[in-house]
Order: sequence, then structure tokens, then C-alpha cells
Amino acid sequence: MRIHSYALAAATMVVLAAPAMAQKSKDTVRLAINDPFSNVSSYCIPAVEVSNFSRRIYSTLIGFDEHKQKFVPILAKSWKRINKTTLELELRDDIKFHNGNKFDADDVITTFAFLQDPKVKIRYKSRYKWLKRIDKISPYKIRLIAARPTATDLSQLAYRIQIQDAESYKSLDNPCDYGRKTPYGTGAFKVVSIDRNKGILVERFEGDTGNNAYLNAPIKRVHGIPIPDRQTQEAELRTGGIDIIQNVPADTARNLKGVPGIDITTHSTGAFIYIVMDSKGRTANKAMQDKRVRRAIIMALDRDTIIKHIVPGGDTGHSKKMMGFCFDYMAGCKYSVDPPKYDPEGAKKLLAEAGYPNGFDLEYTVFNPIKTVGEAIAGELRKIGIRTRVKPVTIGVFYKTWVGGKTEMVSVNYPAFTFPDAGNLLDTFFGGPRDYTGSDVVHQAMKKGAAEFDPKKRAAIYERAFNDLNRNSHSLAFSSLSTVFAHSKDVAIKADPLAAGAKFITDYHWK
Repeated sequence: MRIHSYALAAATMVVLAAPAMAQKSKDTVRLAINDPFSNVSSYCIPAVEVSNFSRRIYSTLIGFDEHKQKFVPILAKSWKRINKTTLELELRDDIKFHNGNKFDADDVITTFAFLQDPKVKIRYKSRYKWLKRIDKISPYKIRLIAARPTATDLSQLAYRIQIQDAESYKSLDNPCDYGRKTPYGTGAFKVVSIDRNKGILVERFEGDTGNNAYLNAPIKRVHGIPIPDRQTQEAELRTGGIDIIQNVPADTARNLKGVPGIDITTHSTGAFIYIVMDSKGRTANKAMQDKRVRRAIIMALDRDTIIKHIVPGGDTGHSKKMMGFCFDYMAGCKYSVDPPKYDPEGAKKLLAEAGYPNGFDLEYTVFNPIKTVGEAIAGELRKIGIRTRVKPVTIGVFYKTWVGGKTEMVSVNYPAFTFPDAGNLLDTFFGGPRDYTGSDVVHQAMKKGAAEFDPKKRAAIYERAFNDLNRNSHSLAFSSLSTVFAHSKDVAIKADPLAAGAKFITDYHWK
């Protein structure tokens, strides 16, 4: 049986038609969706709101307990390293997908084949090239052979490889239809229906998730309802039409604080807001190639004030100023050179030295959800004479212009918690078509660090890259970014058993 957008339509229409009733008594949490989606696949739609659902619909072979800093079994009950390129995994033999199909080695092989198929077009395809082949020893034992020594292989399995049902996958003409037509996983929630306009409805899976101690659903149903407009979200929460708004802007949180029946919950996360400048000269704005100009831009920013008043969670101290382009708790994160300090007068002098005493024009690309932060940054730059035009974009437009070499300066909020490894950050921002630095120091560190298994040696290698980013003002990790929830007082948002820096639909509870 396949799942389509019309599956269980009657139940879905009850939720939609009478939202004020679908509360605690119905055991259904209603969550506002900012960017509507019709496919619950992080492979094909690598967006945070999709991941909020997909990471608890599908399971991984292993997990990583960020609280205890250790890998834990999920679909693989054990593993061992044969050599620097080979991992052997013993798989669970008692797990079933949401459709009743039994999990085995073929599902792992088919999932990797999908990711590496040259005909399959997905955004971050290079992330899956580390694996050379899979040897099937038995239905429940496999060997993963990497193309080269890959220090992050276990982390790759824990964070990026969500296993799909081979039988369902092979029935599809379009591989990316898996997350739309047959979104079967082994996770805590199963998909009831998914539609871009009506939203996504998931229900607790009563079977074994592989590790129920980490992956369980305390609430029976979660209904993600598309409401892109922030004011409409706020109105729906006030009137009982929805139960949770996530990633709430600072002004919305202030508006809702103290409203009867509504709570504000803030969690520190592994997300951050960044600035990357075109020091490589990929765009027509050659001013950005001058280190003095880039340094002046950073010196012009009163980060403390912007974070406190504009960045969500900044007023409570959950969002903080960052000094390096990674979080200290991440594997491989190390830096010893700080970015320039706030000095607007010094910034003006640097601009004059660089030949821009009257400033210059700058197009600043900013991801829509952090537009207010981008506008505040642009305001600071105008004070030193840089005539900054903010260009708000969706994530799709951002990615297209970014890899296309069309962003003079760009800011997006990035969920580093999806793969908390310093090497991943370097590859994401400065690898291949995403690089705007042209820095040999950064590129060499990325290559060498990816093959180093010793944690201390790996951190020392990456330190060169992170220091170069600050020393030459290629980029700036502006601030960490908390997740701010506005929600019904009936709802509690608790710590995730696995993730210290992220929240998922399994973290919603009734009080």
C-alpha cells in the first residue's frame, strides 16, 4: 500500500476543519510550517523544517548521543573498524518498516545506490561520495568500504544516512518520489498524509524503531500546517488554531510574551548566522577582494547590540557572539585568531586606505527568515559609507545564486547541528562551487583533515583553516542562533534524547 496526499483524507479534513478542537484531548499537536513542502525527504529537500520530521520518520544505522558524546546502536546493533577504509556492521534482524516490510542489508545497499546514482539529482550529492562500495556478507552483516580514509565515516552514518525501504524505492519511476509517495521509515513517527497545501500529518509508530530509548513519540500525532505568513501564525496561536510556532522572530516573541495561554520557550542550538564575502572575485564587485574592505565590514558591526535586540534568543543570552567559524563542542573545532573588534572609525579609515573614502555599492543576499538581522547589519554598513542593498531570498534562490558565483556578500542561518563536525562546516561553505575565498590554506586543511583519524591532530589541521578565515576576513560567524518556540501552555518542549543542539517532533510533550 502506498501513501498518497489523499490517504486518510477524512481524518485530515477533521483536523483542518476544526483546528480549535484538535488539541490535547485529540492527542494532536499542530505546528506552523514556514516553507510548505510536499516531500518528506532530507535527501531531496535538505531544509530544516523537513528535517524536523524526516529525522524521526526514518532511522539511521547508528546514532550519536551528543549528551554523552558516544555512538549508539540504532538499525545496526554493532560495528567494528577493520582498517582505515573498512567498517563492518551487524544489523538488527527484527526491524520492520512502517509498511510492514522487513529491514535487512538490501535496504542499506539500495539507499546508498540511490544517493550515488549519477541520474539522481540532489543538492549535496558530494556528501555521499566517500563510500566506494558495500559488501554484503549476509542478510544482516555488511562491510562499508570507503574510497579513501574518511575520519567522519561513523558520523556520516549517524547524521546523514536515513535508510529507505528497498522494495518501495524500486517501485518508483522518480527516485525522489520516495518522500512523497512511499515515505516509509522505521522511525518513531509514520506518515499519514503529505500535501503542499494541507501540510503533513504523522502518527506514532507502534513498532520497534531500533532504539526506543532514544527514538519514541510521546504525542500520538503531529500535524504540520503550512502558514508562511508570520502575522497569520501569531493570530492562529492566539485563537487556538495551532499549538506551536517554531523559529519565532524576536519581535513576535515579545508580542506574545505574557499572553494568556501562551508560553515562550528558548533553546540554545547548534545553528548560527554567518557572513561570507566574495574575496575570490567571483562577482563584479571587486571591492570585496581587498582584505581591508572585508575587515572594515566586520569592524563596522556592533554585534553585541544587534544580537541583544534583533537575533532570536539574544535578549535571554541563549544566542551569543561567535569568535570562530565553528562551535567549540564540535569535533575538529579549534581556532586561535579572533575576528576584528567593533571599531566604526577604524573601519572608515580602512575604506579610505583601500581607495573607497566615499564608500561603494554592495548587494547583500540574506535568507528570508533572518531578514531583520540582515537589515540591521546593512544599517551598520551604511554608517561607514557602504551603500548596502538587502536582497531577501528563499533557500532555493539562495543556493542557486550562491553556487552560481553571484553573491557579493551573503548571510544565512545554518543548522550546524545536522552534522556537528568542523570539517563538514568547511566543506559546506568553502568546498567546490561554494567557495568564495580562493584560500589554499583552507583547501589544504580540508583535504588533509578529512583523512586524519586522530582527534587532536585533526583539530590542529583545521585550526589553520579557521585562523585563515578570521585573519583574512573571508567570513564571519556572526552569532549562534537559538530556537525560540511560541506555544500553547498545554505543550512542553523538552530536550532531545540524542541531540543536544537540535529539536525534533519527538521533543513535543503534553504537560
